[in-house]
Amino acid sequence: MKQEFHLILGVDDFTESIADALFQAGFDDAQLTKREGLPCIIVDDRETSDLAATVRAAVSEAQNAGVSVVRVEIPDVEQINSELASTSP
Repeated sequence: MKQEFHLILGVDDFTESIADALFQAGFDDAQLTKREGLPCIIVDDRETSDLAATVRAAVSEAQNAGVSVVRVEIPDVEQINSELASTSP
């Protein structure tokens, strides 16, 4: 099953060298973008039966490219948390 997750990065912006390093590290299946002003890798095309292991592997790939990951977001979970927050007393 394919799962989508976002890696929020600890860099100011994408440079050509960062983008190249991420591509070489295995993110040829991902989109580089920004979320709330922070550089972000959107991974939405990886097959997985173990989401936690897949996310950990992606974090390791980013770190191997010399880029720190400050947080992981999973859109389905973020949506559920938003819904819960809006219905809290």
